[in-house]
Amino acid sequence: MKQPSNQRQLEFASPASTSLEELLNLRGAAVALQRQVRRKSAAPQSGGSVSRRLGRGLDFAEVREYQPGDDVRMIDWKVTARTGTTHTKLFVEERERPVLLLIDFRANMRFATRGMYKSMLAARLAALLGWCAVAAHDRVGGFVFTDDWHSEIRPQSGRRGLMALFRAVHHAQKRVPVPSGDQFIKTLKRLRHSVHAGSTVVLLSDFHSFDEEARKTLGSALNAMDIVAVHLCDPLEYSLPPPGNYPMSSKSAEKSKRWILSVGSRAERDRYAQEFQARQATLKNLFVQQRHTYHCVSTKEAPLDVALRILSPQRSDAAEREVV
Repeated sequence: MKQPSNQRQLEFASPASTSLEELLNLRGAAVALQRQVRRKSAAPQSGGSVSRRLGRGLDFAEVREYQPGDDVRMIDWKVTARTGTTHTKLFVEERERPVLLLIDFRANMRFATRGMYKSMLAARLAALLGWCAVAAHDRVGGFVFTDDWHSEIRPQSGRRGLMALFRAVHHAQKRVPVPSGDQFIKTLKRLRHSVHAGSTVVLLSDFHSFDEEARKTLGSALNAMDIVAVHLCDPLEYSLPPPGNYPMSSKSAEKSKRWILSVGSRAERDRYAQEFQARQATLKNLFVQQRHTYHCVSTKEAPLDVALRILSPQRSDAAEREVV
């Protein structure tokens, strides 16, 4: 008999809201998640955390061709002389690293046709990954932002930074959605100027309005940070239903809104899907070409399953194909 998914092991009170108690209670799920990751890992870690990005440290990793920005002191002169091309040594860097969780709570994130709101999936994933980072003795901090408000939490040891992040999430979800402003760009600017080289940054967003300006805002930070881009999408965003009229509704603390979604011809549906796929490919290429990680995640997926995929990169490609 097929084992139940991780989603059935976690019960959430609401697909549209969370609480401090719920985020705190995800610590137990994170402990179980870490056990799964260790079982699936071919090379279990011991001691301090090991960053995915390679840098100067104690354990030799590999020799590769020199790239601009590499430490010239790490040039392997023997390999360079033998091949005629400059090569440098890389080491696995073992240390207490800063882990920052960037959580998008803008109006467009408070939406879902299946599963849970994108904002809720972002918050619950942040809690799971944050607890895992705390258990690995990393310093945790991050950014929580709406369309007209933000909170920046400096990385802190222990659970202090994560608790501050949870309080910011609790505050963000109580704010009335205001679909305006350029808070995403502003947050990326703060990220670029405040994050130290070698930090791991998890971007939890639907990347709405992520344009050329946003790309330029990140700029050289793409080379300095270890980025995990988690692209949160609702099934309706990558595939329209068959032609017809569909009643839609949304609710907030202030008011409710109803409207009709009209879907036309098959050609319209195909064009819509192609536009999503093109945007997804652009985002993926931006991060993957810089040796970062990209995940496309559906609101109908189980938070534990997604967190396991993020923590086990070898599972990413096959799982991502199943999402859409």
